[in-house]
Amino acid sequence: MVGRAVELLGKLRAEAGLARLAGVGVALPAPVAVRDGAPVSPPALPGWHQFPVRDTIAAELGCPVQVDNDANVMALGERHAGTGRPFDDFLYVKLGDAVGCGLVLGGGLYRGAASGAGDIGHLQLTEDGPLCTCGNTGCVEAYCGDAALVREAVTAARAGRSTALADRLATAGALTVADVAAAATAGDPAAQTLVRDAARRLGQVLVGLVSFVNPAIVIIGGAAPGIGPVLLAEIRGVVYRRSTPLATGSMPIVLSDLDDRAGLVGAARLVSDQVFAAC
Repeated sequence: MVGRAVELLGKLRAEAGLARLAGVGVALPAPVAVRDGAPVSPPALPGWHQFPVRDTIAAELGCPVQVDNDANVMALGERHAGTGRPFDDFLYVKLGDAVGCGLVLGGGLYRGAASGAGDIGHLQLTEDGPLCTCGNTGCVEAYCGDAALVREAVTAARAGRSTALADRLATAGALTVADVAAAATAGDPAAQTLVRDAARRLGQVLVGLVSFVNPAIVIIGGAAPGIGPVLLAEIRGVVYRRSTPLATGSMPIVLSDLDDRAGLVGAARLVSDQVFAAC
């Protein structure tokens, strides 16, 4: 993976006519010990525990490298060039295969004592829930991650609850989160129920976070194309109904306007803050 990334960077550098790189920012879907530049026991990246990502890439490229969790990096992108620009305190919730949360507090990224802040994907919602990639059961990610949506979609298709999903499963032999999103967007009741159920559980987690942190805004990114409005409506319903008026009276919950670019912008900002700190 590192070799492939270095190869692609080399091609981009040649296309842009750059003699050298000032620095490289890296986002990983994993808990990251930022001081060490390495992932720590990452459920989504088996075998990567304590692999020296920062030092390996820096040695290959000959430039400074900074590594962080992807939700943190995307929160930086939102703070620098997205909806989060006007706000000193906000939450960025990142969906996808891995679920996480970046916290911007007092105008800066908050990582916690050991860079572990915001790892909401493995908060336990139920003791007897589905098995998560981390080895525990009932985690947020096991209910709200892309793999969870696909798992439930396959169950719905095989149980005859969704003709659209069953037809797609029969044709392709497997389902993807894009298939679930397409079915939900097209009005398939079973697919929409899956999305709403996941959103409701995520909303329950956000109720606690909003009450504890009191952010000015909650930004949600990483949702599969098409399901954002359904997801957002359900999350808003739960959070606004169950949180205190003081915390949510003027707090919007919105979808990211940067989408995938949040990671690119944030990674550039991550390393530029280091490289140009003395400027």
